Amino acid sequence: MRGLLFTPSVPRYVAAKLLGKRYPPRALSLQLATLPEPERPPGFERLKVRLAGICGSDLALLYGKQAPTLSGMFSFPAVLGHEILAELGGVRVAVNPVLACLERGLPDCPACARGDDHLCLNVAEGNFGPGMLGFCKDLGGGWAQRMVAHRERIFPIAEGVPDERAVLTEPAAVVLHGLRQAWGEGRSRANPHTHRVGWPAQVLVIGAGTIGLLAVKMLRVLGFQGPLFAVARHPRQAELARLFGANQVFPSTQEAQQAAQARRYRGILGSLSWRGGFEGVVEASGSPAGLQEASWAVQEGGRVLLLGAPATAFHDFSPYWFREIGLIGSYAYSWDDFAQTVGLLPEMSGVEQMVTHQFALEAWPEAIKTAVRRRGIKVVFKP
Repeated sequence: MRGLLFTPSVPRYVAAKLLGKRYPPRALSLQLATLPEPERPPGFERLKVRLAGICGSDLALLYGKQAPTLSGMFSFPAVLGHEILAELGGVRVAVNPVLACLERGLPDCPACARGDDHLCLNVAEGNFGPGMLGFCKDLGGGWAQRMVAHRERIFPIAEGVPDERAVLTEPAAVVLHGLRQAWGEGRSRANPHTHRVGWPAQVLVIGAGTIGLLAVKMLRVLGFQGPLFAVARHPRQAELARLFGANQVFPSTQEAQQAAQARRYRGILGSLSWRGGFEGVVEASGSPAGLQEASWAVQEGGRVLLLGAPATAFHDFSPYWFREIGLIGSYAYSWDDFAQTVGLLPEMSGVEQMVTHQFALEAWPEAIKTAVRRRGIKVVFKP
């Protein structure tokens, strides 16, 4: 079978990190390879991949933007791709790529025992190499024609849900979990009757890529009825943000702050500080600048949800102690979050419009170029 194999190379890593978008995709540490059919460990099923998304974390890995401190949590060479829509016996399924104690053949760690398997303490232990599907040397991801996944991580997709919506299950689960982390408490196997949400009075979403737009949509699907605002750089992103439920869209965070009647103060060396803002802010741009803007866009005593991945960056932490701001990070999702996201797909009409480009595996250089230069919103492979 064919698959896209990532094999780390320090010289290419350094060159990609220095040149960024100017680095030619064909020079990346990625190649289309002929691979053996995946072996099926006990408890796993062999799947045919229908669609697999290109995530910002995939691009960060390829272009040297991922924090080096995380490298011990993944293993390579590996077939990438963790946003996966596949087929099992002719049935469409979404794949939860987490490899926790269950898959690794280990007794439940404390995190897995309480239902937080995405925080598994054994993510680098057990039967397989470190990492989730798409970042694990022993189990390939979705950038291939076929793959294997544990049957407990395979979720059938309801009829009537388009493929282009179903392939967004994984990033939508990231958003669902993050919103619960910041402002609510959801059901879990440990606490099946708990489901409380304490929404902020108003929310600003910074960034209108895949995660930001899904955050706008998910807020409305989960029942947030307050004022919802978004920052989007491009006209199509702004259009979709409004379609998904944003009351108003701004081209910059500063314009959003001014509309919220936040007060701006100028300090030495042209520095800016703010009073007032939004009670809740979702940072979804994944950039160091976006996180800095979020720390000043949230009002005193408010909370910032970090869904983007700015990695290593210089950051001014003054707003957090001076304005008593809470910062909540969210990386993945529990089994229950993923399962509920699959159940919510019929209510998430329209998000399939975010899938703007589909490429065969053979066209991977053009797919990567389209994604890294942001010519579309969500770029996917169709093996």
